[in-house]
Amino acid sequence: MTNDADDTKVQQSVEIKAPVERVWRALVDADTRRGWWSYLDLDPVVGGQVKETWEGPEGANQTTGVVTELAEGSRLAMDWADDGWPASTHVEFTLRATESGTVVQVRESGLDRIPDGDTVADEHRAGWQMHLTNLRKLVERG
Repeated sequence: MTNDADDTKVQQSVEIKAPVERVWRALVDADTRRGWWSYLDLDPVVGGQVKETWEGPEGANQTTGVVTELAEGSRLAMDWADDGWPASTHVEFTLRATESGTVVQVRESGLDRIPDGDTVADEHRAGWQMHLTNLRKLVERG
């Protein structure tokens, strides 16, 4: 677990054998994103709304937030919170070109501000890895 000065608790990454442009499109284009994260609505502009509706053990849940930063082709950041959380977390996607494709990294910080943050961090670590794996599979399929 990473817990440095910026309070990052979750950091996951994946390398995708595709150019940055194609990976970026899969992240920000709603039609393409449905192929790997069907229950996320994201308006990819600074100030744009983010809404994830998902089923948990207690039924339907929502995570809502706002896009805080967007650098075309390289960075998307947002603040968001699950229903009932007293504070939001900060999520950053960064894309970096490599010789064989693109590395996508997800970092989530601020989990120390919510109840049971360490347990939630463990759950989110697994969740982000699942999303990144789904993204890789979709993009590499073409």
